[in-house]
Amino acid sequence: MKKTICAAVITAAALFTASCTNPLPSPGGDTVTQSTITQSAPQPATEAETGVLDDPSDDERAATGDFTITGPDGAGISYANGVYTIKTAGEYTLCGKLDGRIDVDCADGEVTLTLNGASITSSDGAPIRFVSCADATVKSADETYNTVTDGRTGDASLLEGTDENDDAAIYADSDLKISGKGTLIVTSSYDNGIKSKDDLKIKNVTLKVTAPGCALKGNDGVTVESGSLILISTDSDGVKTANSGTSSKGKQQGTVTISGGTVDIYAAKDGISASYDVCISPEQSCTVNIFTASYAGQESTAGELYLLIRKSSYSSMKDYYAYFYNEDGGVWRKFEYETMVYSGRSASYYGLKTSVPKDASSVSFFVVDQGADPASVISDPTGGETVNVNMKGYLYESVSSGRITGDWVQLGGGNSDKTAYSSKGIKAANAITIDGGAVTVQSKDDGIHANADKLESGATGAGGVTVNGGTLTLTAADDGIHADGTLCINGGTVNVLDSHEGLEANVVEINGGSTYVYGGDDGVNACKGSSNPLVNITGGYLEVTTPSGDTDGIDSNGSITMSGGFVLVKGGSSSGSMAGSIDVDGNITVTGGTVIALGGICEVPGTGSVNVYGSSSTFGAGTYTIKSGDGTEIASFTLGSQYSSCWIASESLQLGKNYVIEKDGSEFDKWTQSSQQQGYTGRGGFGGGGFGPGGGPGRR
Repeated sequence: MKKTICAAVITAAALFTASCTNPLPSPGGDTVTQSTITQSAPQPATEAETGVLDDPSDDERAATGDFTITGPDGAGISYANGVYTIKTAGEYTLCGKLDGRIDVDCADGEVTLTLNGASITSSDGAPIRFVSCADATVKSADETYNTVTDGRTGDASLLEGTDENDDAAIYADSDLKISGKGTLIVTSSYDNGIKSKDDLKIKNVTLKVTAPGCALKGNDGVTVESGSLILISTDSDGVKTANSGTSSKGKQQGTVTISGGTVDIYAAKDGISASYDVCISPEQSCTVNIFTASYAGQESTAGELYLLIRKSSYSSMKDYYAYFYNEDGGVWRKFEYETMVYSGRSASYYGLKTSVPKDASSVSFFVVDQGADPASVISDPTGGETVNVNMKGYLYESVSSGRITGDWVQLGGGNSDKTAYSSKGIKAANAITIDGGAVTVQSKDDGIHANADKLESGATGAGGVTVNGGTLTLTAADDGIHADGTLCINGGTVNVLDSHEGLEANVVEINGGSTYVYGGDDGVNACKGSSNPLVNITGGYLEVTTPSGDTDGIDSNGSITMSGGFVLVKGGSSSGSMAGSIDVDGNITVTGGTVIALGGICEVPGTGSVNVYGSSSTFGAGTYTIKSGDGTEIASFTLGSQYSSCWIASESLQLGKNYVIEKDGSEFDKWTQSSQQQGYTGRGGFGGGGFGPGGGPGRR
């Protein structure tokens, strides 16, 4: 028997029910002036189309010869039990093959390890570890091929005594720079790839990192200045920062900065996850390609699984585990508290989450005393149930001898195409700024997402996304771009090829650039937040497409204001009551620019706005041109689908003047603008149409 819980989860790991199955959009076109509005039919970018990097491992060159390490005269290097320990500052050159580790313990010194055809593999601790160092550098010598492999096995999160300075293939307790003009391949089967306790910087190097943890992690910051990077996280985030406070010198921590190079990220969870800001501010050519969740093609998990426990049954003095097993044996995975889950109006369940191994076939659920090793307490964990990743939830009903019995449940509400865990392309706790470069995201969650999170300082993050330049190509299962605060597009090209909601924020500002949006629900949505919801357009070009159904092209829970620019809305709904081309709870005020809104008519600009014309005609596929009576072209646009009704608001419409709409060169509709609101509104009409007063909604 299967049960369904209609759950609304109140964290970012929201759980969903319905998805958009409508065809992909046809936004686009490079022409953005109001007299030449066109649309082509781009498809979501594939890996080949995004210009992703070739795999540097294809150029593998095995390290040869005995391992050697040379340093400055008088350098302190010791060796014991497979571990070389460096205790003196300076630059050291490493060559050959080592089955062992490099430890740097030089408290006040700067140390550079230059890999010159080196292969370092360890199954007992981090292969390269700067235990104590003022400044650390790992450099790949020009035109050399180097590998660092962490061969430890097991789930790092379950091992007792795991130290932070041992949870990456390359670790530094100080600032860490990865540089050089050679190739470095870092592989871990254990935890993180490259990690700095402070700031991590990448420059010039050809780098490939594969790890179940984060590919790159800098607790205080991560900066990519240049280079060619392939970053693969098979069970976590691609690039991550952890701290959001300020350093002893007053420097803000937690920012991920990309100022150059080509960065390809394949992440099972978030592509970039910053505890403060993300800044893509190119000082030179910059390309960022991000693939998350099922798009990554690299994830080692089959998804996330929630254990739902009633408040009355949950104990904070217990640990909860799942035992997943397959043909090769089994693995224990601990559940961690994630959120409260609502059933009806109250939060009735604790939602505990764990990841499902990719090849898991069956699962059993257990509860043990806090801190206990489940493998030593549970003698026979087998005999469970088939893993049901489609249901995503298991409801705790009873427990006997530590074994939990219950039933699979469906968690509901929202967009089922979205993952139940965070797998966003770019995520920040405060703000995201994109000044340039080519950014492509294919995500099973939001493409770009800024939270208004609590920071270490106690302040609340801005939740802002700002696009000043560059080219963004986004394919998302949930929001294309989401900002808890303000989303501001000042320049560049933003192309949301597919999304549940294209642009969503408390305040959406379009001041420039060219923006093309396809949203399976709303194209642009101003939702409730710390300020009154608002869509404000002062310039640029905005084209919005939504499919048929209960959808809005632009939806504001507050108002819409426009003083310049050009907006073309192709809203699939024909209802014109609760859904349509443009829907607001407040008012639409247009004082400049031009709006063409196709689809159901909900509201139109009122008193204080430019002149408006509404038509009840059906606009089918074809090219339309709006002209004044003397033949002057005001705007043109091309449609590939059919839309019922249309309203036009423009600073070019003047009282007492005649206007005509041509379709493919032939007259389609015409009117005299005899009042501020002219033609058809879909809600009782404003009256007037054709040339002169009366005449209905216009003539073909």
